[in-house]
Amino acid sequence: MNIIIDGRPLVFDGRPTILEVAKANGILIPSLCEHPALEPYGACRLCLVEVKDRRGYMPACTTFAEEGLEVRTDSPELKSLRRGILELILAEHPHACLVCDEKSSCDDYKSTIRKTGEPTGCVLCSANGRCQLQKAVEAVGLERVPYPALRREGEVRRDDPFIDRDNSLCILCGRCVRICSEVRGASVLTFVARGSETVIGTAMDRRLVDSGCRFCGACVDVCPTGSLADRSVRYERLPDSEVKALCPFCAQGCRLKIGLWDGRVVETLPDPEGPANRGQACVKGRFLVKTAVGHPRRLLRPMVRRDGRLEAASWDEALNAAAAGLKALGDGQIAVTASAQSSCEDLFALHRFAADILKARSIAGPWEGSAAGALRAHGRRTGQSLALNFQMADIGRAGTIVVFEEDLPETQPIVGVEVTRAVRNGATLVHIGTEALGASSRAALRAALPAGKGQALLKSLAAAVRKVRGAAVKIDGPKKLRSLGLTRGTLLDIAQALETRKPAFYLVGPAFLGAFGGRSALVELLNLAALTDGRVIPLDGEANGRGGLEIAGAFPVETASRRKVRAFYLAGPSPKLEPGAAGFVVFQGSYEDENTAAADVVLPEATSFETEGTFVNVEGRVQLTGPALEPAGEARPGWRILADLAARMDRAEILPSSGGDARKDLARTVAAFGGLAMAALPDQGLVLHEEPAWPGAVTDAPLTARAAASAGAAPRDPDDYKGLNLALENKSLKLVRGRRCPRS
Repeated sequence: MNIIIDGRPLVFDGRPTILEVAKANGILIPSLCEHPALEPYGACRLCLVEVKDRRGYMPACTTFAEEGLEVRTDSPELKSLRRGILELILAEHPHACLVCDEKSSCDDYKSTIRKTGEPTGCVLCSANGRCQLQKAVEAVGLERVPYPALRREGEVRRDDPFIDRDNSLCILCGRCVRICSEVRGASVLTFVARGSETVIGTAMDRRLVDSGCRFCGACVDVCPTGSLADRSVRYERLPDSEVKALCPFCAQGCRLKIGLWDGRVVETLPDPEGPANRGQACVKGRFLVKTAVGHPRRLLRPMVRRDGRLEAASWDEALNAAAAGLKALGDGQIAVTASAQSSCEDLFALHRFAADILKARSIAGPWEGSAAGALRAHGRRTGQSLALNFQMADIGRAGTIVVFEEDLPETQPIVGVEVTRAVRNGATLVHIGTEALGASSRAALRAALPAGKGQALLKSLAAAVRKVRGAAVKIDGPKKLRSLGLTRGTLLDIAQALETRKPAFYLVGPAFLGAFGGRSALVELLNLAALTDGRVIPLDGEANGRGGLEIAGAFPVETASRRKVRAFYLAGPSPKLEPGAAGFVVFQGSYEDENTAAADVVLPEATSFETEGTFVNVEGRVQLTGPALEPAGEARPGWRILADLAARMDRAEILPSSGGDARKDLARTVAAFGGLAMAALPDQGLVLHEEPAWPGAVTDAPLTARAAASAGAAPRDPDDYKGLNLALENKSLKLVRGRRCPRS
C-alpha cells in the first residue's frame, strides 16, 4: 500500500501506524510515550500530524496508515503546537539545563557532580546523554520555557532493591505502567491520584518489593527520562563500548548488551534484537552480571595442595599435578561431573576427555533429572519420537496453557512474557501445583494439588475431557475431587478449555516429576496432551541443559564397574566432598564452593562472559556468544583447560586446539548439532536437528516399577550460577526472593 508523508510517496505493508512508517523511512516525528514493545497510547501528543481531508491534528502513534493518506509532519502550526506541549511538560520537570546556553561546558564535570542526591538538571541526572526528553527538546528546537519550574511532589525513593524512583523527573508518559501490565503481566505500577497531583506509584504507596515486583527492569528500560534508574549505574560513567553476549543465568537464552568502560562492566541491558528475549530480561540478567564477573569468590589463579594446604601455583605446576594424579589411576576409577551452565564446546571437550582419556564410565550432569531428559528417555523406551524443540512465540498464540509446578517469572521469565501475551489475546491459563505460586496470578483456573495426587488428577482431567465431548464417562465425585484440590466446576471448566480453546500447551519443568509422581505422571500427561491435540513443552532451568542432554547422548553410559571410584574430576555440581573422601580431586570452576576445600588441584575457568561458545536454550535454539571482556585473573576457557591437560597426559590429539575446532568436531559427532558445520551461525541462531514427532500418538506402554517412580534429580536452585548462589551473595536479590508475589 502507498502513503505520502511530507510529499514523499512511501510503500508499507501490514497495519503500521503513521509514526512507524515515518521512522522506517527516516522521517523524524518527536514522541515520548510511544515504544515498539507497547500498544499505541497517545499520551504525550508530541507526535501530532496533519492528515489531508481530516479535521484537527492526529496523533501519529495511534493513527494507522491507510492507502492514499497524505500526511504532513512539519508545518509551522505543528511546530508551534509541539513547542507549546513540550513547554507544558517541562513546567513540571527540571529544565534549566535543557534550555541553558552553556550546557555544553558542563561535559567535563558530569561524572562527579552526578553524585548529588536529587537531580535538578541534566548534568546531575544519570540519564544525561541518553534521555529522550533531551532529544525531543533538540528536535522541536525549544530554547526557553515561559513557565516557572514546579517540582512534582514526591521524594526520591531508594527503599527498593536495584531501582531508584524520582517522581520529579517523571513526565507521566505511562510507559512503565503499560510495560509492567501489557508485557510482564505484573501490574505493579499504576497512576496514582488525579489531575496535577498525578504520579506513578503502587497500590497503597507500598515499596515495589512489597507489591509483587520481580525487578525485571523493564520499567527502567522504557523510561524516557531518569525517573526510574538502575541504582548500580546511576553514578557510573557512560559506557565507552558495547558488546553483545548471552546471559547464562537461566535457560531462556536472552541476549544482553554489555556496556563497558575501560574494559569494566558498568551496565547490562536486554538486546531489543535478541531472538529469544526481544528486549526483555529478568532480575539476574538485568542487574547481576557485574556482581557475577567481579565477585570476590572468583577463582583467579590455579592452586595445588602442598603439605595439606591449597596454595597458588602457575598453570604449568597445576596442570602437571593434575595430570600426574589422574594418570596414576585405572580405568573407571574417576568420577566426572559436568555443568549445564558450560558451553557446548566445553561440555563436548569434557565428554571427550572423560571417555577417551580418563575412561570414565559416564559423566554426571543436571540433564539426568531434566524434563527434556525424561521425555527423551520415555520416547526411546517406547520407540516414539517426542518433540523437544518449540518456539516461545507459539506459546503466545496458545488457546489454553496449563502450567505445572512452575513459578514462571522466576524460573522461565521470557516464557512467562509469552504466557502473558497469550492471556491478553484471550487464552485460558490454568495453574496446577502443590503451591499457589505467583505465576498463577493471571490464571483463570487453579488447582492446589496435594502431594502424591498428580497422576490421579491427570486421569480425572482426561475423563472430564471425554465427558465434555459427550462420552458416557463417569467423572470423580466431590469427595475424590476435593482430595485432588479441585471442584467439579473447576474440573469441567479446565476440560472445556482444553477441548474448545486450541492449541493447548502443557508446560512442565523438572519439579513436575517430583511433585506429580515420577514418570508414570509423565505418561498420563502425554496421554492427556494426545487426547486434546496438545503439546507437552519441557522447561528446564539451566543455560545449556538441552545442549548437555544432546552431547551426553552421544557418549553411551558404560556398565558399572566393580572397581571403586578413587578420584573426582569436578567440572560441575556435586554433593559436598569432605577432605580426604577421595584419593584425588581436581576442581575446575569459576568460583570457590563447598568442594574447593576438598580439591588437590584447582583450575580456574572463565565465565561465559569471558569466552566464546555456543549455548542451547530451552527452545532448542543454538546461539553463539562471544567474549564481552577479558578473563578475570588467570582464568581460561574450559575447553582450553582440558586441551592443555590432555597434552600433559600425552593425549593432545584427542581434544581440539580451539573453540572453533571444538564446534566443528561437535557438528561431526553429534547429529543434532549438524548445523554448526556452517561457516557462521546466523544472528537468530539455529535449531537443533531432531526427528519429526509422531502427532497424536497415545503413549500407553507399561513402565517398570522403578521407572514409574523415577523422579530424577532435585531441580537446581534457579539462582545458582556455577556454584555462586546469587540470591545468597547479593542482598538485593535475597530480598526479592523473600518477597514473592502475594499468594492468591
